[in-house]
Amino acid sequence: DVLPYFRLNEHNERLDNEYHGTDGPLWVSDSRTGNPFQDYFLDAARECDIPITDDFNGAEQEGAGVFQVTQKDGERWSSARAYLFPHLDRKNLQVETLAQVQRILFDGKRAVGVEFKQGKQLRTLRVRKEVLLSAGAFQSPQLLMLSGVGDMEELKKHNIPVVHHLPGVGKNLQDHPDFIFGYTTDNPATFGLSPGGMWRALMAMATYRKERRGLWTSNFAEAGAFLKTRPELSAPDLQLHMVTALVDDHGRKMHFTQGYSCHVCLLRPRSRGSVQLASANPDDLPLIDPAFLDDPQDLEDMVEGYKITQKIMEAPSLKRWMKKDMFTENVKTDDDIRDVIRQRADTVYHPVGSCKMGTDEHAVVDPQLRVHGIEGLRVIDASIMPTLIGGNTNAPAMMIAEKAVDMIRGNSRVA
Repeated sequence: DVLPYFRLNEHNERLDNEYHGTDGPLWVSDSRTGNPFQDYFLDAARECDIPITDDFNGAEQEGAGVFQVTQKDGERWSSARAYLFPHLDRKNLQVETLAQVQRILFDGKRAVGVEFKQGKQLRTLRVRKEVLLSAGAFQSPQLLMLSGVGDMEELKKHNIPVVHHLPGVGKNLQDHPDFIFGYTTDNPATFGLSPGGMWRALMAMATYRKERRGLWTSNFAEAGAFLKTRPELSAPDLQLHMVTALVDDHGRKMHFTQGYSCHVCLLRPRSRGSVQLASANPDDLPLIDPAFLDDPQDLEDMVEGYKITQKIMEAPSLKRWMKKDMFTENVKTDDDIRDVIRQRADTVYHPVGSCKMGTDEHAVVDPQLRVHGIEGLRVIDASIMPTLIGGNTNAPAMMIAEKAVDMIRGNSRVA
């Protein structure tokens, strides 16, 4: 049902088949870095009897390959460049920047506008038809609760008048728990903060300006894999990202050396977290609990993912470049693996589910993305996913928006 909207969204430079579009606004292209670590990773995968694929988004997802990127001519092609910037001169579009939405306004149980703060000024916008809430998996539930839509008991704690009791708001939060292996190397193909690495980065600017290729086109997570912890699974439950730099604490901890890394994330975790209000003040950040590894099976699946990834990292094609194992050198037993996962596992920035779509008592929006019990209000972002998808959330979030357009118009699109 949603494949037509993925194709509608995509402008793929290489792939033109039933799974890919070539006329959409979101540019998708092959990597232009020419980094040999892509081949080292694929060779290591072959040495572990892992199949190789040139399309993770085709008929078969399982295997190792090089990620396509949302770029045009080697430059990042964001959702804003795809959907917003080309239309800024339209008469029916007005963009307000440096604005923080405070709450949704209601007349009874009908959404009639929004209140937002811009600088020191509090402004109000009224709507004739619908309010479309697209603030993401953290702030969409926060704004609903600030506006009086959510669990009655939670709202009463903050003295927020209840517009509609909807207990699922902020519940069902899911994210991919992620563990990173990291290694130092003498290989100059990696990015690093060593003197040599910084010099090569400066020299690479000339290649980028002239050819739009090389280091400065890198998304760093250049190659990867979708794998199964158990062969009987119907679909991969692990995703690997091979990174051509040493990553520690999302790059906040700096290492002045060359290095490479590999993420392994669990694609279908069972754990469920939450988003709650810290206060009734819209400027206060929400309280986010991803509840990583809350379900014991998630930890055991991560242990299997650790072992599979470690095997690839220690295959000859990659191990020959390894100088020092930064994070897992002394990890030997399954209990050691569990300990290091508990210490180092973190987000890979794929939060979803906090305003889930469905018809049960904990659903927030219906199959048309309309908020249950409310008129004139839809949620259109990754928060509506009932369960976490088996991959990155960027393109699926845009697919949701493309499909929502037809829902709003009352249209139906078929492949």
